[in-house]
Amino acid sequence: MITAPRLIHKCNTTVLPKTLFSDLQLDKILSAQTMAVLQNPCNQNEIMRRNELFALLDGEENLLQVEELLSTLLTIERALHLLNYAKIPLDRYYRQAEMLEAYIESCEALASMSNLGTLFAEVSDYYSSADKISILSGMKQSEQKIKSLLHEMSAGLLSFADKNWLTPDYDAVSEIDNISACAEKLGFTISKKKKQNAKINLSLSDAMCRLYADQIAQIEAEIAKYDDVDFYEPTSYISEIKFFLEIHGLIQKAKKVGIPHTNAKIAKEPLYNAKELYDVSLLAKNCENIVPNDADFSEDEAFCFVLGANGGGKTTYLRAVGVNLILFLAGCPVFAKEAEIYPFDIVLSHFPKDERFDNTGRLDEERRRTEEMLKAAQDKVAFLLFNETFSGTDDRRGFELLKDTATQIGEHRHFGLYVTHFHEVMSLDYPVLSAEVDSMDENKRTFRIVRSKGSASSYAVDILKKYGLDKNSLEARRYGNGN
Repeated sequence: MITAPRLIHKCNTTVLPKTLFSDLQLDKILSAQTMAVLQNPCNQNEIMRRNELFALLDGEENLLQVEELLSTLLTIERALHLLNYAKIPLDRYYRQAEMLEAYIESCEALASMSNLGTLFAEVSDYYSSADKISILSGMKQSEQKIKSLLHEMSAGLLSFADKNWLTPDYDAVSEIDNISACAEKLGFTISKKKKQNAKINLSLSDAMCRLYADQIAQIEAEIAKYDDVDFYEPTSYISEIKFFLEIHGLIQKAKKVGIPHTNAKIAKEPLYNAKELYDVSLLAKNCENIVPNDADFSEDEAFCFVLGANGGGKTTYLRAVGVNLILFLAGCPVFAKEAEIYPFDIVLSHFPKDERFDNTGRLDEERRRTEEMLKAAQDKVAFLLFNETFSGTDDRRGFELLKDTATQIGEHRHFGLYVTHFHEVMSLDYPVLSAEVDSMDENKRTFRIVRSKGSASSYAVDILKKYGLDKNSLEARRYGNGN
């Protein structure tokens, strides 16, 4: 049996933890439904397919087409809901016809989306196949026949609209109406009588079904033709379309305050390079002056520390790196001037918890979470984000634990960023970034993240790069010569 293709494909079993999204404050700007999609990183092909659709949504006509599709799919969802709760036979028959009409419109709308890239092309092909067209053709006839039979049964007695009602004779004039009219002529104020509609009850429905047994049999026969049709199938696209539209909406919100976006290039080897990277989680605070920073992580310098005064933008920088990496892995544009990123297997974070511990309790909890984090990253190309981990204990012990963690990360060649106040990291063989006052800000109130020092090995790496003897240059020369 051929199943309907998806707009969003799950590429692997890796699921990013929910704590990552709360740590990076993505839960402040995105719905739980959208974050559920972001939890599943994509492979390279899926990233490209989603990038294509996001680029197409920048076109006003394309955006309107997708929004109209969503509206149509919500109509079939509502029709199915009403049918599910229709307990009286006459009401259920009317809802069945209404649902058939909504299903037909949904399938036809999905079939018309072939102009919106690879993802929608697959969906369009499915809904415009010969088999689907044949089913819809017969369904149209059934829907019209059911409505015709219901109209025949109504015979002026019943009205099938949003609800089923007895239709009173509004032209009839009672004695009370005459008395009210006379009172008004004498100057009395008479409250208007509300029109009362009597809803069809089960007894009346049963009576009508017995009276029109032949018509009911025909209606039942038309409905039975589609017992094997999954009418909920089109509704499965609702959450997927909402994901694309919500991310597009975030892009437009960022655009209004001057934040650019771009589809990052997909790197062939592990790296994360971005120019003017923004932390869009700050949009939740209505910030309009968000300072961008560059990010540069490569296999030679995959892990670095960030130092600086409180309020200097260290955590903002950490969020900018993490948020945009998550967006990239979900096939979304990133908020940067330009970027090239590798599809990392997993992204993990370690932020302080809100709970209050004594020093021993908090330290044990942080060590446990760090161990779990390193275990989850094992045998994966991972990107790890630490924010003031081990800061709750004394400096000597905290730094020793930090150094041990950094050693394990280096041994497993993980990528990562570690915000800390331990200035002793300057003595380690890792790059160090620092938050410094932006020289371009006349008020000296904003900070930028700049390189404070390179790793001890980075100078040798720079020399090797200069003479084309680093790993990447040697491999490029090797493959370029066809060896």
